[in-house]
Amino acid sequence: MRSKGQGKGGFEINMRQRTALRLLWRAGRLSRSDLHEKTGVNPNAIGTDIIGLLKEEIVRECQPSPDRRGRPRVPLEIDAGRRQVLGLAMSGPHVEVARLNLRGDLIGKVVGIDAADPEQAVAEGRKILASMLTDRVLGVGLSTTGFINQEVHSFRSTLPGRPEISLQPLYEEIGGAIPITLENNMHALAARWMLTHEAESDEDVLLVGLDDGQLGAAILVEGRPNKGSESGSNELGHTRFFVETETCYCGHSGCIERIFSTPYVQRFGGAGTLYERAALMDPADAGLMSALDHLGMSISNAVNFLRPHRLVVTSELGRYPAFTDYLKTLVQRRLLTELAQHLRIDFWHQPTTRSAETAGWLALATIYREGWTRPTGGPLPRTALAGA
Repeated sequence: MRSKGQGKGGFEINMRQRTALRLLWRAGRLSRSDLHEKTGVNPNAIGTDIIGLLKEEIVRECQPSPDRRGRPRVPLEIDAGRRQVLGLAMSGPHVEVARLNLRGDLIGKVVGIDAADPEQAVAEGRKILASMLTDRVLGVGLSTTGFINQEVHSFRSTLPGRPEISLQPLYEEIGGAIPITLENNMHALAARWMLTHEAESDEDVLLVGLDDGQLGAAILVEGRPNKGSESGSNELGHTRFFVETETCYCGHSGCIERIFSTPYVQRFGGAGTLYERAALMDPADAGLMSALDHLGMSISNAVNFLRPHRLVVTSELGRYPAFTDYLKTLVQRRLLTELAQHLRIDFWHQPTTRSAETAGWLALATIYREGWTRPTGGPLPRTALAGA
């Protein structure tokens, strides 16, 4: 299981083992015979794979269950008690770290700090990691806002003129023994949704993260993130309209992020926040109706262009059924007829902002889904560092 050069915490998993783990993730408990029946892999190979997973304490054996055909079957399940993953999330000068078990449950409390600037946040994140890294850790998920440079382990804000921030100190602290998965925060959210909702691996999904003055998106193509030429949050929030708004942090006005916000809806009168007005869903609220009309237009245009199987809107606004019903109707009304007939629209009540717990799901996605992300680990070669 451990490849050369890996320490206690590292692991190397083959495709058959990952398939078995994915089945155990979904079913809860399965015997070796069950895995043989579901995968078609011969029993000897299944046995060898399970021996490796047991040795690494990724799965465990449960009490035998009776079998009408004779020998009792020994159920297997994901071992949630011994191995762990870490998630580190950065949002500007804020950094936080969380520990999760292999079922995605939070262990202890999220540890976070607000630093003076992003560079200092990286340094503080390294200190927190140093206190939490043990040989029990199987992987680390790193998430940031903005755009990520996978080649040199850095990120930069979408704010004009902001410098690129190196994450190399975090890689140096983690070392080469533990796989690291670096992604934008929206892709981390997509990883969490994919695993918690047992998404079909061949589905294309548009996941939209919605908040007051913030709008991000991630695209899953056959269950894997579409990174494009830049690994970012598929900046749907910067869809622009000929509408007077505050200047967006991208330097322009008319962005849907600035339209779907408290300052915009208050320009039409009234003092309530966007959330307060969305909870009431008053059709006479001109500001809210205008914001929702433009939001529905942005999302439906994205759906018409991408043609996904499913649209998932993740937001704490999902608590308000009147709001979700209205937005769903707006989107469906503007879809191409064929898409409207087949598109599934779901609302997921999940916070979209800074979350180390969600970053940890990047590490879990790497364990349970082959090819979902390409994990990287260890310090960069000196030649790469010199060119950074």
